[in-house]
Amino acid sequence: MKNLQHKYYESYNDNSHLLPGLDISWLKKIREEGIDHFKKYGFPDKSVEEWNNHSYKNLTDNYFKPHSDSKFEINSNLIEKRDSKCSIRVIFFNGKIINIESDSLPEGVEVNSLTYFLKNNSDFLKDKISSPKEYSEERLSNIIDSRPQSIVAVNAAFHQEGAVIHIKKNVKMPGYIELLHIGKYNKNTMQHMRSVVFLEEGSECEVLENIVNDTENDLAFTSNVTDINVSKGASLSFHCFIKGSSNNIHINNIHGEIHKDSQFNSTTIVKALGQVRAENRINLLAENSSTKIDMLLLGSKDALLEGLTKVKHAKNNSTSNQNTRVILNENSKASFQGKIRVNKEADGTLANMSCKSLLLSNKARVNSKPELEILADDVKCSHGVTVGNLSIEQLFYLRSRGIPEKEARKLLVNSFGNIILDDLNTNFIGRAKNIMSDYFND
Repeated sequence: MKNLQHKYYESYNDNSHLLPGLDISWLKKIREEGIDHFKKYGFPDKSVEEWNNHSYKNLTDNYFKPHSDSKFEINSNLIEKRDSKCSIRVIFFNGKIINIESDSLPEGVEVNSLTYFLKNNSDFLKDKISSPKEYSEERLSNIIDSRPQSIVAVNAAFHQEGAVIHIKKNVKMPGYIELLHIGKYNKNTMQHMRSVVFLEEGSECEVLENIVNDTENDLAFTSNVTDINVSKGASLSFHCFIKGSSNNIHINNIHGEIHKDSQFNSTTIVKALGQVRAENRINLLAENSSTKIDMLLLGSKDALLEGLTKVKHAKNNSTSNQNTRVILNENSKASFQGKIRVNKEADGTLANMSCKSLLLSNKARVNSKPELEILADDVKCSHGVTVGNLSIEQLFYLRSRGIPEKEARKLLVNSFGNIILDDLNTNFIGRAKNIMSDYFND
């Protein structure tokens, strides 16, 4: 592992002149903190609590060099016609921006690439791109454990592009914003994206991040890290749909700072044949802040999926609701880790967490680990976990009504997953249900 860490360190030194923003002192510091962290800790292994469910041998046994221009062309079939309710769409291919499609937007809405902001308004991004230190785990022993966030450290060092969304004070964004990432990578290459979403006081916005990996035969490593800040009285819905190929390792991180009287809602849907990890880390920093985090993990063949949600209640009267559904077929495996942490200054907290898993084959496996860390007295917190198969009684009932077994199974699986999908805005339900339909065709 030490040899591998040194290779990445050398790669950073050899390629840092190609990275955007190295003439910006605060960003250069973040990059250097990232590569120094990785040189010290390397990739997380099973000794790290948040990473002890599955092996990442494809990640730790291979060296991935930064992705450069490739021979591949974008598959135009992956770019659907822009939805009429999508006010602006930013399209990336292999980590580079290729198009921005937009209607006329109200004053106070800024959407562009990370490199654009670094060139034209880098001061705006200062303090909005987090150092890897901000992703460290605060243990009950009061130890600050930075080992879990080595992937964020690699991203901090090597990211080349991303999106920036800035909604100014009291602006209500019409429609929604889509960030479309399409990837088709060379063998043993890596690509890291870094995005920022900042809502000023009293503003509202809805975002869909759509990540599609089209790599078929060659192993690749990709990560997306999104830093989100929702100011006082603002409301953000941020949804992430991830489609992973069989030879892709993708790790997705959403890190949210939610302020007084503000709301953050997130739905993550993952359909993968390979290895995907989706993390939501949300800090409710002030009174009357709230978050709702939904996640649907769909695995088939030899997929390896991980979902992690962590919500920290820092002040009085904040609310969180976490709801996860896992559906696994064939040899797929998944794990879910969910944590609610209530600081001692957070009386009046209301927090709920649920994870239910459905196994469609005898070889599918799932691990679920809910956690409550409650340091305050006056709180209402709950968690629940279930794992099971399709109900024989329900199957029998549907078949007795003349429904073929295959169709009956599909109806029951859809019903299980629709608990997540039905809470989506109508703008996205159609797309989400198409992902479910594709799952049955894998």
